[in-house]
Amino acid sequence: MQDVLLGSWGPQIAAFTKQNPLQVLAVVLTAIGIAITLIFGVRGFGSGDGGSISDSDAGDCGGD
Repeated sequence: MQDVLLGSWGPQIAAFTKQNPLQVLAVVLTAIGIAITLIFGVRGFGSGDGGSISDSDAGDCGGD
């Protein structure tokens, strides 16, 4: 049963990888990034304590 379902995917994946190496690299890097985010709970830039700009940081200069 496994041969029927997955038997022809290997050569097709290899051919696609040879034709589109940058797309395959992008998919792999995206999958790694998602996996790291899910495992460690790492948040992107701009979130957290020091990454965002609050209203008090918005440039109240005093004004002359």
